[in-house]
Amino acid sequence: MRNKFSFSLALFFALAGCGETPTVSTNGVNMADNGTAANTTEPVAPASNAQNMAVADPAASQIDFAALGGRWKVTGVAVGGGVQALVRNDPAYMGQVMDVSADKLAWAKDGAPASGATLSDSCEGPVTARQEVAAAKDYDGQFSAQLAQLKITKPDPHAVECDGGNWGPEAAGGAILFPAGKDRIAMSWYDNTMLLLERQPAAK
Repeated sequence: MRNKFSFSLALFFALAGCGETPTVSTNGVNMADNGTAANTTEPVAPASNAQNMAVADPAASQIDFAALGGRWKVTGVAVGGGVQALVRNDPAYMGQVMDVSADKLAWAKDGAPASGATLSDSCEGPVTARQEVAAAKDYDGQFSAQLAQLKITKPDPHAVECDGGNWGPEAAGGAILFPAGKDRIAMSWYDNTMLLLERQPAAK
């Protein structure tokens, strides 16, 4: 044992004399020339907020109330199955006008007579939230009869959210919007109906 120890010690000093600095491992961490632990791994940059968050879907803004500002007239009424309080293209809603702006949704007071229609809702600070995956499938199934009547074959549901007030039946989570082609939007409403609205030309 003594001979082996003496040989190892002699080898150590021989290497040191040749200018080679031996590396001493301490718990697997290499030591630098100055005796401090040398970092042998590349630093890992922290993930950015963009990486931690889901990528925003560009289609989420396709129903933008600021861009859709103006007047929208009800040109169709679709009803669900079973017993209904209203009928297809019910006159209570046909011709009614919805005023849209970035700040508010409201029904115009100069629209058609409102007997039998629910037109008292008002929404302050409206925005839409695009529904995806399971929620989208639920809405597509819930309104399948109405969507079929309005010939909307690729439904893309957007929930309406308000800073103040409400828009659509609260028990159902409010109104759901479906893009229905250029200048046309379908909107779920009270009594299990869906209204088809078309943008009206701006007044000259």
